[in-house]
Amino acid sequence: MPTLSSETVAADVWCRLIVARCGLTFRDAQIPVVLGIVREQMQAGGLTSERSYYDRLVAAPEGGPEWAALIGCLLNHETSFFRHQASFDLLRTHILPTLREPRGRRLNLWSAGCSTGQEAYSIAMTAMADEDLRGEFAVWGGDFSRQAIEVARAGRYGPRAIAGIPPAYRRRFLRTIDVPGGVPEYEIAESLRQRVRFTTTNLLASRGVNLSYDVIFCQNVLIYFSPAAVSQVVASLATRLAIGGYLLLGPGEGPGERPPGLETLTVNGVRAFRRKCHTPSEGRPC
Repeated sequence: MPTLSSETVAADVWCRLIVARCGLTFRDAQIPVVLGIVREQMQAGGLTSERSYYDRLVAAPEGGPEWAALIGCLLNHETSFFRHQASFDLLRTHILPTLREPRGRRLNLWSAGCSTGQEAYSIAMTAMADEDLRGEFAVWGGDFSRQAIEVARAGRYGPRAIAGIPPAYRRRFLRTIDVPGGVPEYEIAESLRQRVRFTTTNLLASRGVNLSYDVIFCQNVLIYFSPAAVSQVVASLATRLAIGGYLLLGPGEGPGERPPGLETLTVNGVRAFRRKCHTPSEGRPC
């Protein structure tokens, strides 16, 4: 075990760097945990000085392996299939029916901050189960964590993870994999996997798959961001909506946000926005 250097970096300096690069913000009670994770990642990288690790991160490119490893450890990737059921009910009973009419193009749906993939696959299950949905559709999942994206791409989950999937969906969209001497695992069926694509994405950097989306889920993500970063992320997501497209936020997230060109919808506890038109600043006015 290498001897750690006494050359430390103040907690507020670490937090300012993380906020500046990724928009993540932490409560006072979380700071000791953050510093512990910083030290673990520092040692995993073979460094013994916090100052050396700090300087490495300052010089590292945004979205590079150093940042991906650190932020992946800082974020809580706890998620589940159909986590906020009311949102998927809204998708099934209201949103998809409004998007059914022929458009002459593929329908694009995005799980922004998809973690280990359950939300993206839940969106895909809901869309594929809609027998009245005409035309092709694709679901895109994006997350900052490379590790989470690797799990999502693998599409294999344990019994506890699939508990929230309706029985009819389990029979149609899951394949049981027997593990010798162990607990069975469940793999997303190939017919569904072909509809879903995953990529690493930094929402604050306003980069990702360059598409216009008909539906964007961004739930249980903004709780990690500072107020300024929340506004930046919501504004960025709003510009990616196609005319008539919907943006769904998590309960209590971004309560003060009113993106221009979008109307606010609140249905059964789901807070959503719908793109009515483009704004003059986007160069495509109403």
